[in-house]
Amino acid sequence: MTIPFTFRQLSYFVSVAQHGSISKSAEALHVSQPSVSIAIHQLESLLNQPLFQRHRGQGVSLTPRGEGLLKEARQILTLSHNLLARLQQDETEVEGQLVICCFRDIAPYYLPRLVSEFERRYPKIRVIMQEQDLAGVKLALKKGQAELALSYQLGLPQEVDSQILDELRPYALLPAGHKLAEKQTLRLAEIAKEPLILQDMPLTQEYFMSLFWHQDLQPAHIHTTASFEMQRGLVAHGHGVALSCTRPAGDQSYDGAPLACRPLQDEFPPQRVVLAHSREFPLSIPAQLFLDQVASNPHWRP
Repeated sequence: MTIPFTFRQLSYFVSVAQHGSISKSAEALHVSQPSVSIAIHQLESLLNQPLFQRHRGQGVSLTPRGEGLLKEARQILTLSHNLLARLQQDETEVEGQLVICCFRDIAPYYLPRLVSEFERRYPKIRVIMQEQDLAGVKLALKKGQAELALSYQLGLPQEVDSQILDELRPYALLPAGHKLAEKQTLRLAEIAKEPLILQDMPLTQEYFMSLFWHQDLQPAHIHTTASFEMQRGLVAHGHGVALSCTRPAGDQSYDGAPLACRPLQDEFPPQRVVLAHSREFPLSIPAQLFLDQVASNPHWRP
């Protein structure tokens, strides 16, 4: 029986799906862009269906048929790579690629440290890091565009397994000279009376609003911003107050303006930081090695 496709074609297809771009995929694979385009065209001709939707100037996205093929291709490639990896006598010689998706607000606190240690141990494994909002992390896991995800447990698909890395409790951010900053702890009811600055991101905004709704509270005024650092900058310069679970070292904004961070008296469940993977896809050897490293090293946390 003749197999009508090659491992290379499947590999190029998976790479394009993960990068969302033929040009970025070619760059990551260190091949020419026409080579990747031809491989995708050959697969589409074989199936007589488009695998990607082309968006002028904005990359590509998977069609429903492409999403189905991605799962199958990932399984084929993972099993074949794992077979080769098990023939290696020395784990440090294992080659491959690992795509990790991370919630952008917590990525800087955990991922650089973890990846640096991993690449030191396994220099032939290339790690690709993708930063997303919470909805993007969920989608990347569900569609197989990333093998591992480092994120809050909030909103992850049901079909994932995860190990808890950290637990963070929500706290209040205030301008350093704010009247509430004189207190050591705050109640959410006090925060509700102030203008509230929220990040305008799926699930993130809903989570913090749910804290108020749980206590039948409604913030007096709500302003939104697209990024965590803009949120901190607006708070530092007196535009309002905010809530966060993530706390950088040093309570000041990018431009050096001071912030006051105060714990909440209210009892809220912590936000769990987890390393997750989907049960819908087999784990590659690089992914398993990464999980093992994190589980076996209790001293990596910031």
